[in-house]
Amino acid sequence: FGGTCTLAIVAERRPRFSVDFRRGLSGSLAGALTNGLLHPLDTVKTVRQANRAQFPGTFRTIRRIWQQNGPRGLYGGLGTAMVGAMPSSFVFFGTYEFMKARLQALKPDCSLDERARIHVVSAACGNAASSLIFVPKEMVKQRLQAARVAGVSTGVRQVVSTIVKEHGVRGLYAAYSATIMRNIPTTVLKFLIYEELRLRLAASDESATLRVRSMACGAISGACSSVLMTPLDVVKTRLATGQYAATLGMRRSLVKLATEEGLSGLFAGAKARMVGAALFSAIGLSCYEACKQLLRCEDGANLADAPRGAE
Repeated sequence: FGGTCTLAIVAERRPRFSVDFRRGLSGSLAGALTNGLLHPLDTVKTVRQANRAQFPGTFRTIRRIWQQNGPRGLYGGLGTAMVGAMPSSFVFFGTYEFMKARLQALKPDCSLDERARIHVVSAACGNAASSLIFVPKEMVKQRLQAARVAGVSTGVRQVVSTIVKEHGVRGLYAAYSATIMRNIPTTVLKFLIYEELRLRLAASDESATLRVRSMACGAISGACSSVLMTPLDVVKTRLATGQYAATLGMRRSLVKLATEEGLSGLFAGAKARMVGAALFSAIGLSCYEACKQLLRCEDGANLADAPRGAE
């Protein structure tokens, strides 16, 4: 209740903030909250992808981490995840909404194909921009997660110092190409599904609230996109945690993974990732839409009042 009042007061007292800024702020708040709530699932996914042999199952992994390290094991890197999520989410949603609004203005009444192109371009631009912040944050977070599970005491400063000392500043971006190759297709697919489902659900069920629609569409879009892109996520995790040399690159890393571990290796942690992505998207996108309402920066009009996808 207090947080809702605070956001409403901010929106009331600071009308000089642009709509684009407030949308970015909405994404920032939603990103921090969602990352904090679902961090244990992300830890399980990271640990299983980094060392599948030692952690063969999702629930067994949770039990083992809890038995060995308690809650500290599951919540290693939480602060980095939440703090890092704020600027990267701000940049992503700010860029995504900026591009979407400008492209919509060029052609307000458009077909399914035209809507799809708008969402593809907007999501790709948002992800490319936010990855400059997301990649080093994710690398530090995943190393903290792996260290906590292994029972090693370390902190953000020590992890960053070690990476920079061994590989220079470029070391923080060792997984950049892998992250881009994973995130852009995943994000594009997620927002294609999300935006179209949201339009169709709004047209067919006017009684459903915005929050319910956003949660349902977010869960479906997050689950579908995450499962399909799991192999890229496994490679990204291994590059980020140092299991694969950065010089190996995405393509050769995928070949190495497929050759040595087969389908089970390519889809390691897929179950935890699917559940986590569904929850992340459901909570994150519904929180995002709620924050946009509170900050008075919700969509004025969508690409079309009702889908014309069959045309």
